[in-house]
Amino acid sequence: MGIEKDRRRRVGPSAQLKLKKALAVVDTAGGVVSLANPLNCDLIVTKLVIDVTTPATATCHLSAGIAANGTTLSATLIDTVDAHTAAIVADNVTNKGSGGAPTRKWAKAQYLTISVQDGASAGMVGNAYIIYHIA
Repeated sequence: MGIEKDRRRRVGPSAQLKLKKALAVVDTAGGVVSLANPLNCDLIVTKLVIDVTTPATATCHLSAGIAANGTTLSATLIDTVDAHTAAIVADNVTNKGSGGAPTRKWAKAQYLTISVQDGASAGMVGNAYIIYHIA
């Protein structure tokens, strides 16, 4: 608890924190990105950006969200974006889809996952950018 208290003091509850994660070419649930909560406290994700610089070579739809583990497909932030037709920059505000949300709580024991909803990610290149705050 002392380390966590110190981390909160240094970062502050209103600090905007950022992460960048390369997109993997793995078609299982959580295969594109599987990221454990990086702090030992609850967080609020305010923005998730998926930047696909090179699209997949075949049909590929991605979904992203907060999940109980790193191998679960979740669509609570972005519900299905096309990562095949062209290079894209999609986020959970503009491209959230029917099941996504502009903000989401990321509990300390949870994961943020990006998964292939359908199709295959072969050939896809890009990064995910996560912006969050301490809850």
